[in-house]
Amino acid sequence: MELSYKSLMDEVITTLENTQTMTLATCVEGRVTARTMAIVNDGTTLLFQTNGFSEKIRQLNKNNNVAFASDNLQVEAVANITYDQEITQIFVEKYKVKYPQYYAVYSGMPDEVTVICIPIRFALYKFIEGKPYKDVLDVVNNRAYRDVLINPELI
Repeated sequence: MELSYKSLMDEVITTLENTQTMTLATCVEGRVTARTMAIVNDGTTLLFQTNGFSEKIRQLNKNNNVAFASDNLQVEAVANITYDQEITQIFVEKYKVKYPQYYAVYSGMPDEVTVICIPIRFALYKFIEGKPYKDVLDVVNNRAYRDVLINPELI
């Protein structure tokens, strides 16, 4: 079932703005790791900072395909370290408002890098009238649709 792209995008953005942390999964050479991250969003783009010598950065340098998850939201994205000062400033301004406790501790550390994650696909899992669905925002193809997660004959 096709959905309104703008409506689902607005729902995804609102969900991201209200999400405190997300689990970030990375994978290199068949080894998957995950960790909880304090993220901020600029529209549908996800941003975070981390130590430039961390395991996640070593993994991203080899495979920059990542996934995030929190509650009923899943995100597939492509992550890259950014050296764009404007993007870093957007991150810092949003981060210090959303996470003042972390900002006081982590900001200004010399090895911190900003990572920009460009989304490919969002999935919101929902129960509607007691039935499981997945609303998909396919950013690459500018498409929004709903998948039924049970046998269609049972609907």
